[in-house]
Amino acid sequence: MKKTVAVIGTTGVAACRVVLVAAAVLASAVALVCRGEAGDAPAPLLGRWESVARSAGGLGQVIELRADGTMTQWVAALVELTYRLQGAQLITTFRAPSGVSEVQSTTVRFEGDIMIQHEARSGDEITLTRKRAGGAQDPRIVGVWTMPHETGPVAYFLYTVDGRVVFRLPIRADRGGWSASGDLLTLGPSPGAATTVRYEILDGQLVLHDEQIRRVYKRAEIVEYP
Repeated sequence: MKKTVAVIGTTGVAACRVVLVAAAVLASAVALVCRGEAGDAPAPLLGRWESVARSAGGLGQVIELRADGTMTQWVAALVELTYRLQGAQLITTFRAPSGVSEVQSTTVRFEGDIMIQHEARSGDEITLTRKRAGGAQDPRIVGVWTMPHETGPVAYFLYTVDGRVVFRLPIRADRGGWSASGDLLTLGPSPGAATTVRYEILDGQLVLHDEQIRRVYKRAEIVEYP
């Protein structure tokens, strides 16, 4: 995990190669879903959801359920950090599940909707483009920023008012359909090959029950990637 954190810090919290190698394995296990009809389309289900459980490398699933019965399911790198801005110095901290913290520091400057981060030790410099602005009274860093990742996809960074960094790297997207009736949610390429699970909304989270497997999803804060 230390290698993962080091790469994240050096590239402005970018996802590491270890995560992307693991992604190929996880992506192959994601079921392909196709266009369908959202029967009851209950409002609490609609929107973008992220899996609470992730792999050791930070991989998880993102699901978006739309009112027209279509959906998209992503395999993505899901990483959270904290930050503080002291003048031109941006300090980010990653806390591993083991409790070990890794701190990285860069200098940062803004040029309109561009944020440039410079890592003094390596000399690396990255450029991020603003995708969503914060509030009128928020610091300039607040909002969603994007940058091309070295592996090809676009990486997304959300800097929040309360000092959090939400990093998302969508790796693979499968598009399809869904329907809901009562407490049953059906996902699948066709009625004959669909998978039906029981669902419930608990404390604002989406919980899916598939026999003995329980999967929990929370509302996504970054909704910009297609």
